[in-house]
Amino acid sequence: MRLRHVLLTCAALPMLAQGLPAGAAAAGAATQVVANAPKGGMTPTELAQARTSIRQMIDNINITYQEFTLPNGLRVLVHTDATAPDVYVGIWYDVGSKHEPVGRSGFAHLFEHLMFNGSENVPGDYMAPLASIGAQVNGSTSSDRTNYYQVVPAPALDRALFMESDRMGHLLGALNQATLDEQRGVVQNEKRQGANSPSSIVPDMARLVMFPSEHPYDHSIIGSMKDLNAATLDDVGAFFKAHYGPNNATLMLAGNIDVATAKQLVTKYFGDIPAGPRNVRPTVEATPLTKTIKQTVTAPINRTMIVRQWRVPGTYSDDALALDGATIGLTGSIETPFYKHLVLDEKLFDSVQVANSTLMHGGTFAITGWVREGVDPKVAAAALDREFAKFLKDGPTEQGLLEWVAGHSYGTVRGLETSTSRGEQMGETLSAYGDPLAFKRNLRFYADLTPAAVRAASKRWLDKPRWELVVSPGPRVTLPEDAGIDGTPVAQQTTPQAPKPAPAATPAARPVATGNRGPLPAVGPVKDIPFPAIEHATLANGMPVTYARVQSIPYTSVNIKIQGGSLHEAADEAGTMSTMYSMLGTGFGNLDERAIRERTRLLGVSLSASGGQDDSGIGIDAPDANLVPALDLLRTIVTAPTFPQEPIDRWQRQSIEGLKGAKLSANRLINETLLPLIDAGSPYNRDSMQGDAARIRRTDRNALLAAYRRWVRPEGAKLFVASGKPLAELLPLLNASIGTWKSTTPPTPLPKVEYRPQPASPQIVLIDLPGAVQATIEGGQRVTVDDQPPFEALALGERVLGEGFTSRINMNLREDKHWAYGASGGFDRRPFSSRYTVNTTVQQDKAGPAIAELTKEIRRIVGNEPITTAEFDAVQTAVLGQQSNRSLNRYMVLNTMQWLDKYNQPGSFASESGKRIRAVTVDEANAALKSQLDPSKWVWAVTGNAALIRPQFDALGLPVRVVKADDVFKPVE
Repeated sequence: MRLRHVLLTCAALPMLAQGLPAGAAAAGAATQVVANAPKGGMTPTELAQARTSIRQMIDNINITYQEFTLPNGLRVLVHTDATAPDVYVGIWYDVGSKHEPVGRSGFAHLFEHLMFNGSENVPGDYMAPLASIGAQVNGSTSSDRTNYYQVVPAPALDRALFMESDRMGHLLGALNQATLDEQRGVVQNEKRQGANSPSSIVPDMARLVMFPSEHPYDHSIIGSMKDLNAATLDDVGAFFKAHYGPNNATLMLAGNIDVATAKQLVTKYFGDIPAGPRNVRPTVEATPLTKTIKQTVTAPINRTMIVRQWRVPGTYSDDALALDGATIGLTGSIETPFYKHLVLDEKLFDSVQVANSTLMHGGTFAITGWVREGVDPKVAAAALDREFAKFLKDGPTEQGLLEWVAGHSYGTVRGLETSTSRGEQMGETLSAYGDPLAFKRNLRFYADLTPAAVRAASKRWLDKPRWELVVSPGPRVTLPEDAGIDGTPVAQQTTPQAPKPAPAATPAARPVATGNRGPLPAVGPVKDIPFPAIEHATLANGMPVTYARVQSIPYTSVNIKIQGGSLHEAADEAGTMSTMYSMLGTGFGNLDERAIRERTRLLGVSLSASGGQDDSGIGIDAPDANLVPALDLLRTIVTAPTFPQEPIDRWQRQSIEGLKGAKLSANRLINETLLPLIDAGSPYNRDSMQGDAARIRRTDRNALLAAYRRWVRPEGAKLFVASGKPLAELLPLLNASIGTWKSTTPPTPLPKVEYRPQPASPQIVLIDLPGAVQATIEGGQRVTVDDQPPFEALALGERVLGEGFTSRINMNLREDKHWAYGASGGFDRRPFSSRYTVNTTVQQDKAGPAIAELTKEIRRIVGNEPITTAEFDAVQTAVLGQQSNRSLNRYMVLNTMQWLDKYNQPGSFASESGKRIRAVTVDEANAALKSQLDPSKWVWAVTGNAALIRPQFDALGLPVRVVKADDVFKPVE
């Protein structure tokens, strides 16, 4: 994880505890700026006012916490929020890939997996005892640290701390060769999944240039196939003993927990774990490259990539922060000269991206451009270098920097609505800087950042030798250390492969506890979370309003739900409605893209518009202090869109380029192939599938205006609001804006949907991708259930079969067989043409066996091995735990109100969810699955190297059709 980019999106929290409205300090200046801004931009006085307001907001940050340290060195931080229903438990170990010995790359990430495989007192799968109570559980590894977290209902805190402490102090006794082999296989399939990306060779090559041998970052986080194969049980044990002691860790508790309780529980569970060796952070000073390095490579891409990359400083350098300003100055918007000249004016590139990636001991600054078809890459590269030289001379504009700072300051409040997100932010910051509130210092730095400071930092680091790479379309290239990753034979195996155990015919028996700490703590009863009271009103124009009060942060979310979705479009207009909605934000009233971006950033407003399949929506999310101008933007977008020509031209160009690249995407190839097999008569296929260049080219401004007049209308529209403001206070504002929206032409009734199912006969379609690293598999069938309630019985059955980490499908392919990084399945319930699908990516030599296993799991659950009482009780408890473990936010409340309205359910329906779940029986869940799933009706689509995969299908007894990518997506003229 890149720490500072987390901070850029989740950066500050104004004084919520003291009742200061978020954004209040900046609101007056920002609103004045919008009202008085001349056409050419903001005046110097307005810039100064806005910058002062942002500084005041940062100074008012007041996230409170308390801390203590155990005698064994474990540092503990506690952030108390008594209103939260849950507790965030996060632990950061000061160990990352930089600590790995030579020849053992990937160990830190491998341990991230091993520590989810049980410990001495919690044997077997670590996830199950937490998933069964509805906890959110995960972990992550970076070059600098490893993090594990769980968000649990408050009554489950004892269990979470017991388990977290057990894998810190009692792991090795539960670790054996079978577990190592299993997780080695899972990690290698995770690596294959990343390597399957068309341009995966670029970061591999960049690492070798940017971080030479013996640098802490000279190898990948996930490790090489060679090193993972060579790992032994003794190696793993030694690595754990060296790095995973309590004095190398920080524990963050946030939510419904006070410091006195935290001290008692943490001492109880962690206090007897002895300290281990203390990691010493490397002392590495970032220096620019000594000479420019030029390289070329091929990859399975459809257009040439031009890459420029520099070495830059790490976390503790102010220059690392200033270089974030350089990224904004280069490609922060379509108006930056760098982007505008290369992409819009000279049309040499389809797109250009810039990234400043910062780690603790160094970083990289990269520019990546995708050359437009028909352009000489040498000409494009020369122009890129010319424009970059201009940037080094001129730097970014002051207004551009300010818009960026304002946008992130407002976005901060959105991102930290819950104690979980605040706890995660403080833990991550502490791990990097040693101070949980160091991000406040960084925010002040950003607020004071000037174009001159960005220019100076850019000259120091970017006006230097660099790495220049040209990636041309061609065969996939793999590093020697990853030879054989795609399943092809390796000529010489330099390192003996660890033996792979034969897959068991049935899952192994649950491991027995070997520790002496006693049983897993029980979890107290969880409470159902009441849904806020729903109120109703009517605007002056007759539009109904549905409202709920959400008192978390002072923001208001408003959404207009509009009748009509892609389901109602004529066949020859398919896709026009969704395009129209996506283009609404490119121009309305007297505002163009530039003005819209400026206003929304300075006001902290998020605008959204989307055309759905059954209905559509347009909405805003805004700080209460700026709600009036935000509602004015919402009124204008629905009443006066302009659909400027330049964004339409850009959309057409990018969409057609996307068509050309579709044949390189396994997921898009499968989607295009599988949907007609499941049900060729589905009215949703035309919206979900690729479309064609002719339709894109004929979607001009007139077509978008016609679609707008046809679909974006107040008749039948409904307004949904979630806010901390009372409805009585909001109604005058809503009436003055949305309440003035009226029709000028008569409405057209929604057309009737004609649907006739057309499922294909059982078969497999294999799409040949010779350079693939993995096989991507998806299968499914049409089901008869629609989208109407009740749904609890089917949903609980779905959890057992394919949804979630502990589902039968995932445990089979990932944990039992370790052929895949993950596998899942689920229902897609719709008014017409619902379906059930499963999907996974597996190593290519296991594609046929994987389909056999997936089919077996479906046959088992609807046949002679239905859901057991134990399985059902576990998922029922898990779902109830998730219900009680959720902190209601504006988005959740808004979406729930819209769902209740769509399905004509009373407001009490949401609060009674737990009651309905408890009423379901295991027999009802089994009956629900059996009524829908029939393994004899399944169809499959697979992508991968047909030469490796096709022979595996002979044993499946299904017709097999092999096609090429060009057969699925015809060449675009």
